[in-house]
Amino acid sequence: MDSLDELRSDLWSRWQAAFERFPELESASHFGERVVYANGELFDLKNYTPQEFAAGRRVFQEQPESINSYHRYRLDANGRPVHMASGHTVNHFDWEGVYRYANEEVEYLEYCLQTKVVSKYARMTLQDGIPRTYQKISVNGGGSHIGGATGKSAMSRIMQEPYFPWIEIEEYETSQNRILSGKALVVAPGQSPYRFDLEYSYSDAGKLVRIVHIREDGSRHTAFSARSKASMKELAAKLSERIVTCTIEALSQVNHTAPLQAVELSFRSVTNYLPSVIPAREGDSVSEMCIVLAKGQDPWIELNEEDFEPEMTEFVERMSAAENWNPGSKMLRQAASSITEHAHESLPVADGFVAFAIDWEFEGHDLPAILKQCGATAATLKRLREIGWLNQE
Repeated sequence: MDSLDELRSDLWSRWQAAFERFPELESASHFGERVVYANGELFDLKNYTPQEFAAGRRVFQEQPESINSYHRYRLDANGRPVHMASGHTVNHFDWEGVYRYANEEVEYLEYCLQTKVVSKYARMTLQDGIPRTYQKISVNGGGSHIGGATGKSAMSRIMQEPYFPWIEIEEYETSQNRILSGKALVVAPGQSPYRFDLEYSYSDAGKLVRIVHIREDGSRHTAFSARSKASMKELAAKLSERIVTCTIEALSQVNHTAPLQAVELSFRSVTNYLPSVIPAREGDSVSEMCIVLAKGQDPWIELNEEDFEPEMTEFVERMSAAENWNPGSKMLRQAASSITEHAHESLPVADGFVAFAIDWEFEGHDLPAILKQCGATAATLKRLREIGWLNQE
């Protein structure tokens, strides 16, 4: 058993022991000097340092209006959270959490109040104020639905059924008061464990500028990128231009049996703004521009995420901190519009060709407006209706 497996075994033991610590919530709920609110989770323990514990996203002094949920944090005199309370006003489940600080260890325990299940347990160890290990377990659904099991009776089911736990383990190599590198183990619900190395980069002034995950196949993923001096507009323009270049280059490598009629840049709001490229050709049978339903996933082209870093990570982190995701969809529409305009210069395209960026789950009802934002003219829309790809108005 290597050190990461040992830390995972230790995590399970600590999570089980935390079921006995439920009474700590009562005392913690009265601690703190002030209260702040948020639209989502704040204060991820992975971001903790003895000097600063960043909230990670926008903080409100009064509870913001929310349709179905709330988050409330009590902070001590140093601005560190000591107690968390959240709830879902639709499904009527509530959670509370407590933070514990010591020189060589910090912890976060969270419970679902209705089921008495430890919904989260996180722990960081430190040496001379520098993180050495990080352990976290989150229970799918926040421990609110464990097949009727509650409290300790839910332990064995959560541990035995792979779709309940999400586990993160990290171990760091340090020198000169900073992390140099590390290794990690992740177990996602329903998936096999996977490992990767951690690479840390610093500026000449010693500021952390990037954290990169190096997967077992050698691919790299930028997990953190420090904020640069570039504006959001500049970042969006750079990413949009790069998406255009990479998309057209990828499409040029495909053997096209007929001219392209449309190219969809498929993305997921909030979670993923590096689009999948889905081409459709003249003569294909497509309804309401939903290419994936007509052709399945065979024609999908996945762009190389490394070609868009570190700008994409910074771009998404800044949207998340501001809780404003509009720049992401706008950036992709800009890219699609440019492809619509310039694809004919290097690709075989049919009359009425259009590239469009869309998240079908949230934006499908706005399809005609989105096509126009992506460069579709009145003549293009007329042509798409004539061939049956777009419904008549």
